[in-house]
Parts: sequence; C-alpha cells; structure tokens
Amino acid sequence: MRNFEYYLFENFDPDEESGNPSNPRNFLNANMDSVLSGVTDHVSRLDEESIHQLLDGGVLRLDDGKLVFDCPVFLREDAAVLSREVAVQASALTDLLEKCLPDILNCCAKIQNGFSDKLNLYHILCGMIFDGKFFDFLSNKGSLATSRVHPSGLDYLTVIYEKCPELQTFSNNLLCSYNRFVNDRCALQSFGDANGNRFDFYRFFRLLEAGKLPPDFKQAERLWKLGNLNKNALLSQTVTLIQTGHCCPEALSLLEVFGYAENGKISVPVYTPEHQKVFDEMENIVEYALGDAISQSLSRLSGSLQITPVIHGVHWLEIANELYHILFGTINQQLVDRKIVAEPQFFPGQGRYNRCIELYV
Repeated sequence: MRNFEYYLFENFDPDEESGNPSNPRNFLNANMDSVLSGVTDHVSRLDEESIHQLLDGGVLRLDDGKLVFDCPVFLREDAAVLSREVAVQASALTDLLEKCLPDILNCCAKIQNGFSDKLNLYHILCGMIFDGKFFDFLSNKGSLATSRVHPSGLDYLTVIYEKCPELQTFSNNLLCSYNRFVNDRCALQSFGDANGNRFDFYRFFRLLEAGKLPPDFKQAERLWKLGNLNKNALLSQTVTLIQTGHCCPEALSLLEVFGYAENGKISVPVYTPEHQKVFDEMENIVEYALGDAISQSLSRLSGSLQITPVIHGVHWLEIANELYHILFGTINQQLVDRKIVAEPQFFPGQGRYNRCIELYV
C-alpha cells in the first residue's frame, strides 16, 4: 500500500470550522491512504464511506463510472519529470530575477528595522511576495486557482503527495511554507520548508485544539493556561509590547518560548503598515521581471507534463497552483544558494524557517 501526505490551502477560518465534519482536516489523514492507493493501483473494492467523503471533498470524482483523482496528486512515478522540468524553469526564472536585483535591493534598503537587507529580503521577497502578492497577480491573470468552493460551502484547495524519498524535495524541503498566527491586528509568522513539526504559535494552536500537544509544547501550554490567554489576547499583547515595550508576563514568556522575543524585547523583524509601500514597489519590480515568464511556464507545465494530475484530468488551474509552489520554492532555494537572501535557520525535527511579525495597526 502507498502512503500519502496531505496539504490544504484554506480560505476559511480553521478555528471556527475545527469541529465541522466537512473540514478536510477531519478526514484527510492516513486512514485514507488505502483508498487513494487503491485508486492509484486500480483496486476494485474500496471502503464506500471513505469514497463518499473523498468525492464530497473534491479529492476524487467519477469519470464514466471510474474513480479518478480530482485534485493534484503526485506519485513516485512523477518525480523524475518534475525534477527535470522544474530545475530548468526555476534556474531561468532566477536568472531573470537577478537582472533586476539592484532595483530590488534599493527598494529593500528603505526598510530600517534593525535587520539585514538579506533577512528582510527573505521575508518580503521569498514569503510576502512569492507566497502572497504574486499569487494574487497570477490568480487575477488567470494563471492559477487560489479558491475552490466545495458542496459543504468550505473554500479550500487540496494537494496530495505520495510519501516517498523521490518526492521529498517537492513535498517537504522547498521554501514555500507559511505558518501564520493572525488576526486583524497582528501576525506572528514563520516562513520556510515543511520538513518537520514546526515549533511556532500556529502549530501550537492547531495541536492544542486537537488535544495532541507533544511534550515539546508542554511549557507553552502551561504558560497559555496560566495567563488565561486566547488568540486575540495574545496578539493584542504582542502589539502592545511592540508599541510600548511592555505586555503581560505570560504573553512575554510565550513570545520568548517561541523565539519572537528575547530578554523582554521583540527579537525578530517587525513589518508595519508604513512598509506596505515598499512591499508594493518590490512586487511591481518582480511582476515586471517575471510575470509573463511564470504565467507561460505554468500554462505549459500544467497542460503538457505527463504527470498524474494531468493524466487524471484535474483542472489545470489547480495543478498550476501547486506547480507555482514548486517553482517559487525552488527559486527561493536558488536565492539562498546564490546568497541573495538570508539562509533560513535549521531546527532539528522542525525544518528550516525564519520568524517575523506583521502589524496591521
């Protein structure tokens, strides 16, 4: 039997929908491996209840009475062609981006927050632009999907990888993963790869609500309960600390435990609403340099590559979404390798990532 890893891009509040049985996080897990393995290997007898959940959740569909994948699913057999094609495209795109590096650096120099241009570039270019603003540009251009409303009313995209060494580079090792603990005032976030169980607020809160906190999070759980905190209270205290230099002791201790503060002070880059003009300026530079080239690459790759989702007739815009993740994650790694942006920190068992804070007030 094959084993799989499941990734979700949610356009709904995960806190509000945590108990919803139609929330894919409540049924997309290892229990579905046998069904997906059966569809892959053409097994005729599969669990009916699981099939209905996967049909309703947009993972499978019926095509002339035959079960096929209805979301991007990547199998071991796809690894070789993905590696070859992505490497060629990403190298060419990084070369294009490097040509406008002086303009990008001039833009980045306008942010004076006490951290290096390379670290700011890591967060702004690799994270906020490639995994944010440029996504919106490509979506508006009709080059990829960022949304799919399911019969349940929930809006999300699903991507599934077979768990195998051949696909590890694409599923877990690319620099294309945001964890964001956020409300309308503030975001405690980290950006990096997905190669481990990241020790941050987003993961803490997800594990806490599921009642599955591992031992590494027990100190954080004690502080959380001691301070009688909730999400909005913690984020509000974070804003207060940044603006006044003070906040409640429990919130400060949590920020220190998760690496956002040290010795009573914020210790990671902070980006404020005043920086938004710089973000927009840099995004315009990247859009001018790469917009058409990436759009053409996505159209070509998602329509012609002989990979599982294309063969199964998955909508090309959903395939393009994941191929864009693979492309920009590979570009980000090249930016690190070429020493254009800061290298993310490596944490054993957690993967590679850097932290920052965004303020919206």
